[in-house]
Amino acid sequence: MIALLPIFILSFAIIILLIALFIFKIDTKKCATLTISGLIFALIGSAFLGYKISFNTEAISDISSDNMQISVSSPPENTETTSATEQTVAIDTVPTEQETTASTSEEVTESVAENNDMVGPFPQVDDTQQYDTNNEWQARHVTALFTCDGYGLLYTCLILIISIVVSSLAYRWFVQEEINHGLFYLILLFMTLGGVTLVYASHLMSFFLGIELLSIPFIGLIGYQYIQTHALEAAIKYMILSAIASSFLLMGIAFYYATTGELTFSGLSYQLSTMTYPSTLLLIGICLMLVGIGFKLSLVPFQLWLPDVYQGAPTVVSLLLSTVGKVAVFCAIARLFLLAPIVNNETIRIILVIMAFCSILWGNLSALMQSSLKRLLAYSSIAHFGYLLLALIAVQYQVLALETIGVYLIGYIFANICVLGVISLESHSNELQDHEKEIDLSGLFWRRPILALAMGVGLLSLAGAPLTAGFVGRFLLVLLGVTAELWWLIAAVVIGSTIGLYFYSRLILNLYIRPINRDDFSSNNSIIKLKWRDIKVSELYIVIAAFLTMVCGVYPKWLFNLVSMAQYLTT
Repeated sequence: MIALLPIFILSFAIIILLIALFIFKIDTKKCATLTISGLIFALIGSAFLGYKISFNTEAISDISSDNMQISVSSPPENTETTSATEQTVAIDTVPTEQETTASTSEEVTESVAENNDMVGPFPQVDDTQQYDTNNEWQARHVTALFTCDGYGLLYTCLILIISIVVSSLAYRWFVQEEINHGLFYLILLFMTLGGVTLVYASHLMSFFLGIELLSIPFIGLIGYQYIQTHALEAAIKYMILSAIASSFLLMGIAFYYATTGELTFSGLSYQLSTMTYPSTLLLIGICLMLVGIGFKLSLVPFQLWLPDVYQGAPTVVSLLLSTVGKVAVFCAIARLFLLAPIVNNETIRIILVIMAFCSILWGNLSALMQSSLKRLLAYSSIAHFGYLLLALIAVQYQVLALETIGVYLIGYIFANICVLGVISLESHSNELQDHEKEIDLSGLFWRRPILALAMGVGLLSLAGAPLTAGFVGRFLLVLLGVTAELWWLIAAVVIGSTIGLYFYSRLILNLYIRPINRDDFSSNNSIIKLKWRDIKVSELYIVIAAFLTMVCGVYPKWLFNLVSMAQYLTT
């Protein structure tokens, strides 16, 4: 069960923190240290597992839009028999799990027999034992509920990195209070476990379990600092609407099961591909699922809750909502849409196109009128996942769709760390509201130049400016849309990017406005000095995120290689 190593490590970290918190009564600093240590161990395990799997999993060489076939290669016995062991797996004719196991064993036997005839006699080897040994470091279904592959492990590492950054930022946010805040880190670990579970999901029940394990801790995190002005209001709104969305999602899964008789992603692929015509009950089930998914991703028309929750939640929790809360869901949805041909139906396709088009325009236009930076980023988040919905629509037809999603999400995560991380460092938990107004960040460059530069890079990346990771992701999305002939969505992306460039530029200029008659700025300090001694761990995370954003924009090849290595399991 080494494939579930990140889940086991996180579960063990939760148990350790529970014992330390409620028995030994440790303080906030020690809770933060234990939490970060557990997350680092889980990250190391995930990275090692992903590295081993990526070099032992067959690379996807071609996807044809006509027959949806993927050419892969079996694990080679030696260099002479590699070409004889090639096989072809069709995505739209994926058999059930039992049939796959039986057919695989027969193909292996036939392949070995053919090789013996062609090359010569081989010593008798137990093929079952040999393939079991190789499968320890190959992408596979761990159980019916979970899949371990490079694709999932890449997003697992991203989720763990975000959680480590948030843990450090949260400690700086709580530093002026003498109250013990260890419970915050315990809830954070539960939320991280939910995100990792969701990324691993290959079954609709584990998918639902992961969403709930991700959503329920968010209620506690949003309303954790209840002394702040809008915290309780935001927590209640999220709790009620999240419960309603989960009800829609569960009802859609029930209808889905009633029609297909399957809950695994691969089983759904087989059932849907063999249907001559989708039933009305199946379409209703998919639409109900889209309601729940639309709420989790805050897509139009299920987006009204997001700005209020962003504004009421602590900034570090808003960072979690905009990254982990959406990236984990989007990763699982992309896996489902990749295997199960849901988008093939014209009705579902039109619904998704309308949702993406409205999300892009509504999010960017609403962000124009905001003076609160957190509300502006909330509306911007709606637009960004409207952009990504374009790749989700084309995920079954284009070989580069998953790579585009990966590049875009990585750039989006780095940019959010830069922007929301700076807001968190400028705020403290004993205040009624975080410093997230434009006037609060006015002239930040003259007070904290390094943070202002990092925040400016993050805003440029969100705007899709050249030489940033955001530009690379936006360019790939447009290229993907042109290839898939989604002309309306391409027009929306261009218009939305133009609008976004305006309000992001306004925020960047605000950072460099020279303050007048301020207590913290005197005439003899007109030359800004970079105080490197003020760079602590939290600031270092933000600077690294800004640096990687620039590196990905100038030299994106290493990012392409990283995303391409994260192959997904096709059966």
